[in-house]
Amino acid sequence: MSWDWKDVLQPLSVILSPDWTVEQSIVLLKEEGFEVGFVADNEEIIGYVTPSSLLNQLVNGDDKNGLIKPENNFLFVREDTQAKRIHNCFLVIGVDHSEKPTGYILMDDLQHQMNQLQLKSFNDALNSAEMGIVTMDASFHVQFMNEKAEQILGMKRSILQGRDYRKIIRMEESFDEVFEGQKWFGIENMFNFKVITGQFSPIYENGNIIGIIHNFYLKEQLKEAVHEVDFVQEMNEDLQAFYTLANEQILVVSASGTITRAAGAFFRHFWGEEDAGALKGKRIQEFVDKGIFIPDIVSAAIEKKSRVSLTQEGKKGAVLSTAAPIYVGGKLKKVIVFSKDITSADKEMGTNEEPVHESASMVSIIYRSRQMHRLMDEVKAVAPLDSTVLIHGESGVGKEVIARKIHDLSSRSDNAFIAVNCGAIPENLIESVLFGHEKGAFTGADTRRIGLFEEAHNGTVFLDEISELPLLMQVKLLRVLEEREIAKVGSVIPVKVNVRVVAASNKNIQKMVEANQFREDLFYRLHVVPVSIPPLRKRKEDIAPLAIHFLEELNEQFGKRKKISTDALNALESYQWPGNIRELRNMIERLVVVSKEELITETDVYRVLWANDADEQSFLTVKGIMPLKKAVDEVERQLIEQAVAKFGTATEAAKALDISISTVSRRMKRFNGAGGAEVDLFFRN
Repeated sequence: MSWDWKDVLQPLSVILSPDWTVEQSIVLLKEEGFEVGFVADNEEIIGYVTPSSLLNQLVNGDDKNGLIKPENNFLFVREDTQAKRIHNCFLVIGVDHSEKPTGYILMDDLQHQMNQLQLKSFNDALNSAEMGIVTMDASFHVQFMNEKAEQILGMKRSILQGRDYRKIIRMEESFDEVFEGQKWFGIENMFNFKVITGQFSPIYENGNIIGIIHNFYLKEQLKEAVHEVDFVQEMNEDLQAFYTLANEQILVVSASGTITRAAGAFFRHFWGEEDAGALKGKRIQEFVDKGIFIPDIVSAAIEKKSRVSLTQEGKKGAVLSTAAPIYVGGKLKKVIVFSKDITSADKEMGTNEEPVHESASMVSIIYRSRQMHRLMDEVKAVAPLDSTVLIHGESGVGKEVIARKIHDLSSRSDNAFIAVNCGAIPENLIESVLFGHEKGAFTGADTRRIGLFEEAHNGTVFLDEISELPLLMQVKLLRVLEEREIAKVGSVIPVKVNVRVVAASNKNIQKMVEANQFREDLFYRLHVVPVSIPPLRKRKEDIAPLAIHFLEELNEQFGKRKKISTDALNALESYQWPGNIRELRNMIERLVVVSKEELITETDVYRVLWANDADEQSFLTVKGIMPLKKAVDEVERQLIEQAVAKFGTATEAAKALDISISTVSRRMKRFNGAGGAEVDLFFRN
C-alpha cells in the first residue's frame, strides 16, 4: 500500500528571514507553538530551525542576538510522488508542479502517519474481502473477525469474540499439524446449517506460531470466489511490479513480447505513435526491427531472468527503462517495463520544428525544462547579433557553456572564443593579459606580448566573474567597448579590435553599483542584453538527462559500463544542488567511482549525498531541556546508531568512533534494552 506525499503533508508553519536573531526565533516558535520554523530568502526556502537547533546554538556559545543558523538536512519532493521514509533526512518539503511549497512533514511523523494509514488500510481491506477471516490464539479463542465472516456465520463478532472456535464450527481435530507449521486446505465445516469451506493456516510472530487463521467461503459461492481470487492474484502481480518502480510510463508485455497494457505517461515523440492505445497488441520486436528504438529491453530481461535497467535510444528521443520479468510457478507470465523520459532538448525539437544541425565543435546543451527552453530561445535570438550580453547565474549553472553557445550560433563562430576569469588574474597583470604590452613596459616585460582582446579579433571575448574586475580596469574596459580599440601597456598607439564581449557574474552587479563597488556606466554598457540562467533546483526536469549525459561521458572516460536506476534518478531530483550542474557532474563521477555494482541505486545516491561528516553532525539533536547526563547519553546514542547504520559492522563503527568494539556492544545493549539479544546477534555476525 502506498500514499503520495500530499496525503501526509502538514501546512507550512512560520516563515523566518535569515536576518532573524536566535532570541526572536525562539520566542516566536514558543508563542505560536510550532515545532519547525522555515527560513526563506527571496521567497525561497533555504533551511529550517527548531527549538532544539536554536538552543544548540546557545549551548555552543552563540549570542542570543546572533543570527540564526538554518539546518539543511531536508529535501524537496513532488507532492504527487510516492511518500517513503528517507534516511539521514530530518524533514521533507512538498512542492506542486510549479515548484511552489505546499507543506512539510518530519520523517518521524511520517513513520507514525504511515503506520496509522497502513493499519486503517489493512482493516479496511480485511473488512472488504469477499472471504470470511477469523483469527484465534493458541487456546483457540476468537481474536478477530472481519465483516464478511459475520455475514457468513450470521453472528456479530462481539458475541463470538473470546469463545472457543472449535466448538462454534464443530471441529474435533487437535490442530497439532497446523501448530507444527502445516496448512489445511479444502476443509468443510457446518455452522447454523451452512456449509463453509476454506483453509486453516498458522500465524507467526518472531518465528513462533502464536495462533491460527481461518479463511473461508460459503460453499455455493466458492466458484465465484475462486474467480475473484484469480482476479486479485492477477492484479497483485502487476501491482507488485508497479510498486517497485516509479510512476512514469508503464508497459505490461506478455511472455511472447506483445504489449498488453500501457499506463502512466506516454512519450509520443519516442514511440512515433499518437496515443498509448496504438501500442496494444503490437510486439516490442516490431519497433526494434523498424529502427524506432534500440535495444530490446524486454528480451534482455527475459534472457537475464531478472530486472534490467538501460537507456533506449530512439530517432526522436531517449528513455531510461527498467524491465522486471514476472514469474508464476517458475513460468514467465509477463514483463513490466517502466520508462523515464531523458530526451534532451535538441532531440526533442524534432517533434515541433527543424532541429539545429551542430558541427562536431559546437557545444552541446542538455535540457528539457520549460525554463531552459525559454532561455535557449533568447540565446538563439541574440546570438546572430553583435550585442553585448551579460549572463547572470549562480556558480556552477553553466555560464561559460551558454557564452560558448552564443558564440557558436553567431557569425563569429569560425573565429576565436577567448574565455577570461577576471577573478583569477592578479590585479597588477590583468591589463597586460587583456590588452598586451610592449617590450620593456615594466620589469620582466622582455618581449612584446599580444593581449587576449587582440587574439580574439573578429571573435568573442568571454569575461567571466566580471564583478571581480578592479575599478581602474573597469574604466579601460569601458573605453574598449565604446571605441573598439585597445592600447598596450607601454604604448600610446591605439589598436583597433573587432570583438564581441559576453560577460558573466554570479553576483548582483546592480546592487554593487548602488554600493559604489562597480561603475554604473560600465554596467549599462554591459547590460545591453541580460541573460539569466536558472539554478538547477528550479529546473529539476533537466537533472535526469544531465545525469545520463554525464554518466555516458564518464563511462567512456573510465572504461566503465555503469547504469543508473530510476529510483536513483528520483533521489537526485529531490536534492537541492547548491553547486548546480558542476556539483551534479562531480556527484555522478563519485557514484561511478565508489558504487560497487554495475547499477547505481537509490541507496548509493543517498550514501554519497549524505557522506559529508559535517552533514552527519548536523543530525545530532537534543530534544528539549533535560539533565546534562541524559543529554550526553542521547548524543552518544545518536552517534553510535549513525555509525552502525553507516558502516554496517561493529568493527568499522567502533573504528570511526575511536572506541572499542566492546564499548559499542555495551552501549547498544543499554540503548536497546530488551533487544540486547538482537544486538548480540548483530555483533556476532
